[in-house]
Amino acid sequence: MSALSFVFSTLGLVSMIIASLVKGKSMKVILALVFCGNFFFAVSYLLGGQGINGAASCFVGAAQSIINYFFDSKNKPLPKWLVAVYALSFIAVNLIVGGFSGLGILAIIASLSFILCIGQKNGAKYRFWTIVNILLWCFYDLISKSYGALTSHVPLLLFTVAGMIIHDRKGKKEEVAEEK
Repeated sequence: MSALSFVFSTLGLVSMIIASLVKGKSMKVILALVFCGNFFFAVSYLLGGQGINGAASCFVGAAQSIINYFFDSKNKPLPKWLVAVYALSFIAVNLIVGGFSGLGILAIIASLSFILCIGQKNGAKYRFWTIVNILLWCFYDLISKSYGALTSHVPLLLFTVAGMIIHDRKGKKEEVAEEK
């Protein structure tokens, strides 16, 4: 396992932590940070010598994040056909890279949950789906022995939960107060 893998994983972690703590209705800033985080995590997987499915998924996820960024910056919804292309690209890349294995299937499922993360309209829903996504990637990291990524995914999970508690729980209380 490479020390450089941990450096890139840390850069990915910082990008994703900031993304999970961003408050606001626009996903533009979140998507830019998610792009950076996925790129760094992909490099970390490659440098760590493990988790080729993780690297492939993160590179595809980075591309999807930047595409969504441009749609969000123009306040345009994602076309359904594009979401289908996202899903097919994750499935194809993971089958090509890792074949039809248990680890490959887990990477596909985690990757598909990522589509739900970046397809949200606000930070609260993004954080919910991010928790699901991170849990799946933690299992992948353990099984593939991608410890560089795991050491980033665990704190990211904690910060995402903290972001949910700070921003989303407070938002629910404000919505209830406005309804009364």
